[in-house]
Amino acid sequence: MKNMLKRLLTQSPIASMVIATTAATLLSSWLIAASGGGMSVLAHFAGAESIPRILGAVAIIAAGVCITYAMLRLAQVASNVGQSAAGPVIAPEHLRLLKIVDPGPALPQGRSAQQALDDLDAMVGLMPVKTEVNTLIARLQLEARRRSEGMKVMAVSQHMIFTGPPGVGKTEVARAIGDIFRGLGVLKKGHLVETQRSDFIGQFIGHTAKKTLELCDRALDGILFIDEAYSLVVDGAANDFGREAIDALLKYMEDHRDRLIVIVAGYSGKMQAFIASNDGLASRFSKTIEFPAYSSQDLSEILLRMAQSQGFRLPADFRGKVGSFVEVHKSSPKWGNARSIRNLLDKLREAQAVRLARDPSARDLDELTMSDLDAALRSAEGSL
Repeated sequence: MKNMLKRLLTQSPIASMVIATTAATLLSSWLIAASGGGMSVLAHFAGAESIPRILGAVAIIAAGVCITYAMLRLAQVASNVGQSAAGPVIAPEHLRLLKIVDPGPALPQGRSAQQALDDLDAMVGLMPVKTEVNTLIARLQLEARRRSEGMKVMAVSQHMIFTGPPGVGKTEVARAIGDIFRGLGVLKKGHLVETQRSDFIGQFIGHTAKKTLELCDRALDGILFIDEAYSLVVDGAANDFGREAIDALLKYMEDHRDRLIVIVAGYSGKMQAFIASNDGLASRFSKTIEFPAYSSQDLSEILLRMAQSQGFRLPADFRGKVGSFVEVHKSSPKWGNARSIRNLLDKLREAQAVRLARDPSARDLDELTMSDLDAALRSAEGSL
């Protein structure tokens, strides 16, 4: 009992104040009674006729306790508001990407490393991805410092696996990494060559290897990005040319290990099976970055930014309907995250055009109304 009371008093300041106030009220009442007649007054309260007076005293004490508690709560809320006004509360998951230290001389092509990093930092969500990029930059900058001081630097494979659903920014992040690597001197050009299975596969034996080498030559000193890379391996197809493409790719990666970075991307489970299908792939791709699906809040923010970048204003309460739309359709096989939201914006603009065609005198050409949104959502649902 003693320990319980101790914990209550130390962990709850409001409870402590309530107990202290009640005790002070009772003590004050006793002192007043004592000064007016001592124990005879207390004895006067012992009779049956004194019950109303006792209940009245208890009511007064209870009212005092309630008022004290309310005032303390108001003071606590005001204190919290004051703290919020003093500065923003940083959420634990908030992350700022590292700044580029000593980026080297500016190169004429593309963004600078810092510009690419700032653009990546401004992307909605993707906290796990940004954390991995921070780790990557920290390692590269430390290696540069060690190299400048004549210290030994162990070569580490830069090839990566991007896993996650479609439409979550894998290509954009790969492009940013190319610019960052160019700025840090890891790659001479840092350009991105986007490919898929059809770009590799030829029509006859030997044609696939030739096409693969041509793609690698185009990506030399930059990044070769292979989307849905698992499609290069077809289960049960003994003569599938995809394996020819993989063999040619692995040899090129080995012969130009310091001049080419390969990023393979696709769904998590399928990418694991793809890497496990060839020992050469498993040994060269040691870095995996997992891209999470966007939440409904993220996609609402993406829609807002897309609309603003195109000079349009969304209705003030658009988030509720867009969020419900996302929650209903995000498990659909055709769902494309940010791609689906981009399609929704296209349908919004179409709905606005139809509405304004009926009213040529309308002046708010940059306004997307709730009726436009309802029409766009109905149209988008038909394609999912």
